[in-house]
Amino acid sequence: MKRKSFKPPCAYRTRHQTPAKERLMNKVLCVCLLLLFTAVPCRSTVLVSSVSALISAVNAANGGGDKTILIADGYYPLHGSYLRITADGISVASASGKRELVILDGNYQTTEIFQIVASNVTLSDLTLQEASYHPIHVMAADDHDVINTVIRNVHIINPGQQAIKINQDGAKNYSANNGLIAGCLIELTETGRQQVWEINGSCYTGGIDAHHAANWTIRDNEIRGFWCADGLSEHGIHLWSFSSDTLVERNRIIDCDRGIGFGLGDSGHTGGIIRNNMLYHGPDHGQSDVGIGLESASGAQVYNNTLYHEHSYANAIEYRLAATTDVTISNNLSNRAISSRDEGSATLAANITTALPTWFKNPAGGDLHLSAPIIEIIDKGIFINGLTDDLDKERRPQGARIDIGADEYLIPSKTITLLSWIGLLL
Repeated sequence: MKRKSFKPPCAYRTRHQTPAKERLMNKVLCVCLLLLFTAVPCRSTVLVSSVSALISAVNAANGGGDKTILIADGYYPLHGSYLRITADGISVASASGKRELVILDGNYQTTEIFQIVASNVTLSDLTLQEASYHPIHVMAADDHDVINTVIRNVHIINPGQQAIKINQDGAKNYSANNGLIAGCLIELTETGRQQVWEINGSCYTGGIDAHHAANWTIRDNEIRGFWCADGLSEHGIHLWSFSSDTLVERNRIIDCDRGIGFGLGDSGHTGGIIRNNMLYHGPDHGQSDVGIGLESASGAQVYNNTLYHEHSYANAIEYRLAATTDVTISNNLSNRAISSRDEGSATLAANITTALPTWFKNPAGGDLHLSAPIIEIIDKGIFINGLTDDLDKERRPQGARIDIGADEYLIPSKTITLLSWIGLLL
């Protein structure tokens, strides 16, 4: 017997053949679905084009209003006002997506431009300048952790203190964790340096500074100019006061007296990775220090970074104090020493500390990409689990083994093979 294909009864009936009771039920169903969908709130967006409208939009979002705030292109002098975000899920960005077209200016009258005391907050595509303290201050709430802050493609110019500050709550019971800082430009200019000195009377300024912060990722940023003639500046990137499991990768740090730091003194750091970063510092400005510093930093991994210093400080990388244990430092390229201080311990492998300026494309400009396939570097790195790319997100390895330093040099495969054989024979 031939089986007939199944069709629902309604497929055989016209509107006039459908029973009246069924038509009524269909109408009721449609009305119910319409009410259901209209009752679900949509995530709305508000566009602002003045300081007063921006402040009102943030206050409204904190109270349950529109969560996405877009700022029209323009210059916004804050005149002492600041933006405090206290509700979860708020996003503030330029409407155009071009950070250089939206400038929020503190004029050193505003202490902090953004205060973030909520989770899942995103700041993106903005320029923030001249806050007398911190242009962005992320802090835990008084009764819970703050998580998942995203700061992306933000240009911060001339902060009075640290550009991005990450803190616990006042009682130090809760923390700000699991954040991302990516694609930002953070800088202190010559004009700003003079203004900051007048404000602070010291060199208390730096790039990113975090206390008791866990699981932050800091990648693909450029941080430059944090130095002072009459004092030692804060770090370009610094996580301490018992921070943990930080990933610092693919950043360029140029002319900062101290580059990247895990821990300080006995206020240490646990775990974490520092990889694929380039750090350059020119001649002495008056004060200079280490490129990458580990202090009371247990379990840290420091690998495939490139550092070139023209100042007088002797060390490129330091592992310091007896609490610095179970540390690995591998595949780094520098022109200065990698040294233990004050009983710090680490396992070192495949590092080069005798780099020449001719090895790099433009050291004075902070460009430490390799200028040529240097035999001492190509295919000389050791395998590291999880290392799959370089500073430029290009695949590692290109040859038989990974290269030393932050830059995986791209050359034809035949040349790589020849260099590998030459290297083995040397």
